[in-house]
Amino acid sequence: MAEAKPISRKRTRKGTGNAAGLRKRLQKLLSSPSYQPMNKSELARELNIAPKQRQMLRNLLKELESAGTLRQGRKGRYVLRGSNDIVGILHFQPAGHAFVDPEGNRRERGIFIPRGASGTGLHGDKVAVRTESRSGAPHWMKHIKNAKTRNQLETKYSGEGRSTEGRVVKVLERRNDALIATFTQRGRFSYAKPDDPLLPPTIKLDNTALPDPAPNPGDKVVVAIEHWESRRHHPHGKITEILGPPETPGIDILQVICKRRLPRTFPREVLTEAKRFSDRVTAEEVVGREDWRTRPVFTIDPDDARDFDDAILVEKTKAGGYDLAVHIADVSHYVKPGSKLDREARLRGNSTYLADRVIPMLPETLSNGLCSLVPGQDRLTHAAIMHFDKGAKLQSLRFCKAVICSARRFTYQQAYNLMQKPNPQDPFSEHLQTAWELAAKLRRERFSNGSLDLDMPEVRAVLDKAGCPVALERIENDESHQLVEEFMLAANEAVAKQTKDKLKPSIYRVHEDPDEDKLFEFRQLALDYGINAGDLSNRDEIQKLLTVARGKPEEHAIKVGLLKSLKRASYCEDPIGHYGLAKTNYTHFTSPIRRYADLVVHRVLHNIAGSKAKMKTPALDQIKELAGHLSDMERNSSDAEFETQKLKQIEYLWREAKKSTRKNPITHPAMIHEVRRKGLFVELTDFFIKGLVNESDLPHCRGGYWFDGPGARFIGSKPKRVFQAGDRVKVSVASVDFERRMIDFRIIESS
Repeated sequence: MAEAKPISRKRTRKGTGNAAGLRKRLQKLLSSPSYQPMNKSELARELNIAPKQRQMLRNLLKELESAGTLRQGRKGRYVLRGSNDIVGILHFQPAGHAFVDPEGNRRERGIFIPRGASGTGLHGDKVAVRTESRSGAPHWMKHIKNAKTRNQLETKYSGEGRSTEGRVVKVLERRNDALIATFTQRGRFSYAKPDDPLLPPTIKLDNTALPDPAPNPGDKVVVAIEHWESRRHHPHGKITEILGPPETPGIDILQVICKRRLPRTFPREVLTEAKRFSDRVTAEEVVGREDWRTRPVFTIDPDDARDFDDAILVEKTKAGGYDLAVHIADVSHYVKPGSKLDREARLRGNSTYLADRVIPMLPETLSNGLCSLVPGQDRLTHAAIMHFDKGAKLQSLRFCKAVICSARRFTYQQAYNLMQKPNPQDPFSEHLQTAWELAAKLRRERFSNGSLDLDMPEVRAVLDKAGCPVALERIENDESHQLVEEFMLAANEAVAKQTKDKLKPSIYRVHEDPDEDKLFEFRQLALDYGINAGDLSNRDEIQKLLTVARGKPEEHAIKVGLLKSLKRASYCEDPIGHYGLAKTNYTHFTSPIRRYADLVVHRVLHNIAGSKAKMKTPALDQIKELAGHLSDMERNSSDAEFETQKLKQIEYLWREAKKSTRKNPITHPAMIHEVRRKGLFVELTDFFIKGLVNESDLPHCRGGYWFDGPGARFIGSKPKRVFQAGDRVKVSVASVDFERRMIDFRIIESS
């Protein structure tokens, strides 16, 4: 075998003063077949870097190591990470194992990290994982009761269905600089106990670094982990903020804000930049725009909405067709690329709508003021003007910059009432009827093209001024919501096709086809409710299943189950289509006040229109990075919104339970969704809140209950009783665990 040629020792200082040049030379050296691991000093000598420029090398090595490209071996010598090393975010599961989502490849499955193979990685950390393949069947196969079906699947997956396992080899970046914990003291030592059960149960604190004044035992605090040497020892951290006693009003939401690392204030320079704008549209800004101020455009939004970023107008043509104008707030006119406002909006990614507050993407002077399409005020818009024939087929499309003065602001309830009971005395009654006429046709056409009907009621907690829940409000997806939805979908689709056809780098909203494994699991769920399903890889079969479930008590559970089996929609640089909507072209254009992706799309559309004053838009590689960031931010916000709503819903039931008695219990209708050895998992059918009925809280039965595992049911005698999935029961709250976000119910028999 020929001996490897030694690395050239030729000295040159070419490119050492340029970071990009140094990066190329370093990467070439590291990937050379003859490279032997070197430390910083050896690398500096090999690359012939002058002493004054060695800081540049140190910074570059640190950057590459943080990104997971490099790793330090023994004695600080650097090597490229192996081909089976993957960088991603660590997500722990309650059972102790974890998954890592690979960075830069959101279409790849998560890597399974067995219990004990996570090193000193914490939930949410950026880590490097060394992988190995493991053959075997998917995890869900063990739940298949039919032996013949299970054997067939085991045969199928004996050579396929390979899953990837790995172990954490390095923590690249701690993401846990804002843990919510309870402060405790034991003797001379101080500790913090994180609220999140996915984190280590105890963090040791340095008594000499405690805030002055120190928190009281039991206080909620924000803790940052400073270092963690080994799983055999406690992590060490420091308190960065004292939140106060756990019963302090609003502290529950504040805990979620800190946990999700959501911003609480805008930087001063961002607010200063926002205040430089006039509080009204000036005459100069209107020049060159289409004037729609005398046209009866109107908005439809939730009762508590303060930022109105879309307005509509539908008019019937003489030929029986429809002219639809969708006006969207022209945020791009105010928020320029590279400005402080733009950088902050990009960092936030989107607005976050928590149970008791909004964390906006833009300061309120813009989001609730100058950009908001409030009635009676001139506002700048970017509009999509579409003409449909009488069959709701798109015939023509154009985009324009415009100025409007919204003639009417409807809440969803007001619009719905007027749609149900037209008022000849109200000129907007006819506008709404015409709008619904078109929207209904667009909706029917969408479903006939394969779009999935996943609309379902939403439950939100109604809070008093102190932030306490006083009611649970069920919001139905009625015709007023559907009207707005169809027009926004039409505008988003039109813009996506325009940017795609013009071959301009842009951001698209995508929804990939589901995995067959997940659809199989969903099919099993449907069978548990007595609904037979065909081959769910065929979209028509999914639509049939949803049609069968429509109007039944289990409809909500079926739709939630289907949503869980589908992949999550995200942002992408490639227009690969939207599975759920059955659209080849789709993007987000209609909410630039609260979504940064929409703002970027507005800028791209502005440039396509041939405007003389071009706006800077990201290149394709920058779009890819941005799409990943915005997808992450959206998911984080969505999880925070869900968590705060769940918190307030649980609190409402807890307060309700305090008024309930054994003699006069406050009850709710519920459905059994799953039966396990420890009890029945139920969901309230009025508010869609899930919980557990422990076996001990089943109705009294003299002979006790027998758990029939294969049949997934509880069977009682004296009197004869059976509890199984799909059964409807009446329940009241037995107990509430706020830390675990869990509710226990008990079944109440009718007297």
